[in-house]
Amino acid sequence: MSQPFEAGSLGALDATASGETRNLLRQMTENLDKKLLSVLACRTAEEFGKTRRTVWERYFRARRALGDTINLVIPKRFIETVRCATLQRISEDLERFRSVLFGEEIAEQFEFTMWTVNRIQAVARAIEKAGEPSDRNTDRGLHEDFCLYTAWGQFHFDCVLASMKFEQPIPDDIQSPIRDGLRAWVNAAAIVEEALSLRVPDDIGGVVQFFEQPWNEEDDELLASSMKDLDAEQPSDV
Repeated sequence: MSQPFEAGSLGALDATASGETRNLLRQMTENLDKKLLSVLACRTAEEFGKTRRTVWERYFRARRALGDTINLVIPKRFIETVRCATLQRISEDLERFRSVLFGEEIAEQFEFTMWTVNRIQAVARAIEKAGEPSDRNTDRGLHEDFCLYTAWGQFHFDCVLASMKFEQPIPDDIQSPIRDGLRAWVNAAAIVEEALSLRVPDDIGGVVQFFEQPWNEEDDELLASSMKDLDAEQPSDV
């Protein structure tokens, strides 16, 4: 599955990469950064949508190539260690830049996204251990939808990361579509839980409730808004 934080971890990954590999990873990251900065330079939601459509396919291919390269050349155990350390650094950056580079609504959705991605990864590990699905066709469809929503959510997650990395303020008019894009991760979370239920059904035949983390009222509000249909243009853009 997608690893949301690997692009922000390249400094730590330098310790295990050869000089040639390090240069390649940096070039690939710089290529992604240029695409993200071109989107952040937009001043209106309309301009943002047009630019996003222009860079989307190239962004997706470039990020997929970066993830595949990292997985090939860096030990999996080390990637996970770096990911955890990067999460802490991202949280610290978020506290520094919230209400400075972007509004509180994006900051809250971004925090919720990090938590949601950790939930997704926990369920993905359970799926790996659970065996074959009871319905392969349904599972295949869920996988396709999962890839769609995680890729879409990843793009907008990376937009916020780029804003913090380059201390680039996000214009007010494009904060709403970025926040809506982050909500795709919650759709992905619902899908991955359904995929787990095809392997480990509960006693009454419903979706397995795999998570046990406590929720508060703010989480409920964020989840409710996130589960609304994505903006009509989003699936056509992907």
